[in-house]
Amino acid sequence: MGTPSSTKTGRTIETMMGTAETRAAFNWTLLRYFTLYRLAIALPAAIFALSGRHFPPFGETGPQVFLIASLVYAGMALIGLVTVRRRWPNYSTQASGFAFADIVLITPLLHASGGLASGLGLLLFITVASGGLVLSARLSLFFAAFATLALLLEHSWGVFRGQPFVFTPLPQVGILGLLLFATAGLTHMLAKRLRVSEALAHRRGIDLANMALTNELVIERLQAGVVVCDQSGRVHKLNKTARVFLGVGAIEDGSATELIDLSPDLAGHLLAWTGKAPGRERKPLVTRAGYTLLPRFMPIGHRKQDTGVVIFLDDFAVLKQQAQQLKLAALARLTASIAHEIRNPLGAIIHAGQLLAEAANQDDEGKRLVRIIEDQSRRMNAIVENILQIGSRDHVKPVKLAIDAWLRQFIHQFGESHRLPTEAFAVVAAPEVRACVDPEQLGQVAANLCQNALRHSPPYAGQPLIALKAGYDEDKRPFLDVIDWGAGVPKDIADSIFDPFFTTTPKGTGLGLYIARELCEANGAHLDYHPGEGKGSRFRISFARAEDCLDSNVEGASEHSGIQQEIL
Repeated sequence: MGTPSSTKTGRTIETMMGTAETRAAFNWTLLRYFTLYRLAIALPAAIFALSGRHFPPFGETGPQVFLIASLVYAGMALIGLVTVRRRWPNYSTQASGFAFADIVLITPLLHASGGLASGLGLLLFITVASGGLVLSARLSLFFAAFATLALLLEHSWGVFRGQPFVFTPLPQVGILGLLLFATAGLTHMLAKRLRVSEALAHRRGIDLANMALTNELVIERLQAGVVVCDQSGRVHKLNKTARVFLGVGAIEDGSATELIDLSPDLAGHLLAWTGKAPGRERKPLVTRAGYTLLPRFMPIGHRKQDTGVVIFLDDFAVLKQQAQQLKLAALARLTASIAHEIRNPLGAIIHAGQLLAEAANQDDEGKRLVRIIEDQSRRMNAIVENILQIGSRDHVKPVKLAIDAWLRQFIHQFGESHRLPTEAFAVVAAPEVRACVDPEQLGQVAANLCQNALRHSPPYAGQPLIALKAGYDEDKRPFLDVIDWGAGVPKDIADSIFDPFFTTTPKGTGLGLYIARELCEANGAHLDYHPGEGKGSRFRISFARAEDCLDSNVEGASEHSGIQQEIL
């Protein structure tokens, strides 16, 4: 991906190239029109001259000169049509040549028709004005001066032939010359402003096109559904998410798809929002694709009665999940603060219990009471430790982890801590399985799942108690299954096992699976429960893909695997 500066430079170059191409096409178009104009002047003049008839004042004083000049003018106009069409030679050369030829040939036509009194001098204004439109300022002024000199030469031609000098038309020639200069200057300024406006419009067009494309990409990639329609309910735009939510296909540009055809319930919500159906209750709607959606409406304009409306479709299940996460996050912060406050008096109780246990003058009842104090103190301390671990999800350090090597290190450490041989674990993992996860937090989750599996499994008798299986699912996403063959989870409580403080054992805290799922969510993974085949349980951790991880690749587990003894 290019840097912002390179992107800006590329856009500038693109704009300049586009402007130059547009300007060149515009200039060639002007030159073609100018050539057609020359042909429209030259051909009738040649036809008049060849007919031999008298059309005053054309050719009145010099019929032969008028004939030759008109024929040459017409021939050059025809040649100009071919050269302009082929765009050879270049534009500047042709424009300058046409202007020069026009002045050279119009001057004899003017002279052969009686001079300025014939009115043909106005043709020079068109030539000079056309030069001002298509040529540079210097060339425009040059041809204005050249045309003025041509008029002076035409007026003075009789003097060169021995005729007496006549002063009377000379001021008229001077005024025409000044007007030629003014015409050249004004037309060039006008052309310059037109070119600046054209370039600005072209740049604005590119910016608007880029902005429209950007908006299109943003809208298309939004997680919320977006529907754009007018007040009559005609849909103009559907993004990908909206098409999935509504269970419809793409809408072709220019098609007249009605919102009521896509979703009658959504059309009813739109009517209720606009006030056309005031008695209708606005509530979540269920689409044909099975999604429960909560629509939000935003007018395109300042009022609802303006041009149209944008409808945002939010998945109600996602919103509910987000609300649940916010509630649990608040609960975690509250319980963590309470746990910190409990720790100090709890430490004093544990210490007092230890002192009582060391006393030698205790009877059996006293010893029993001391054991109760110690047991309950340890249980409360476990609750405090587990609650404090909820905050560890904010300290995630995911890496690209080789699951196979990590599993072998995990079962070695977990087996030693629980006095189990490696044969108690069945490991099935391909070496190529990679996932993006924090190894320490994965160790906490796996230790919790394995501890629960041992708690509900029979004693080790030479057969594997736990199976650990790693691979890729149908979506090419890495996973890790923790499987046992114990009693399994009853169906009536299967939906509650991940709730905080839910437990089926008197000594449990009910936070183990909740914390395990929270740690998975913090790593971009998912923890789900699946009943075992026949008996037992299967917990699946679906990891984030290794290619989505920003850290460097880790071959196996780190030396700090984070395997904990127990998370109740």
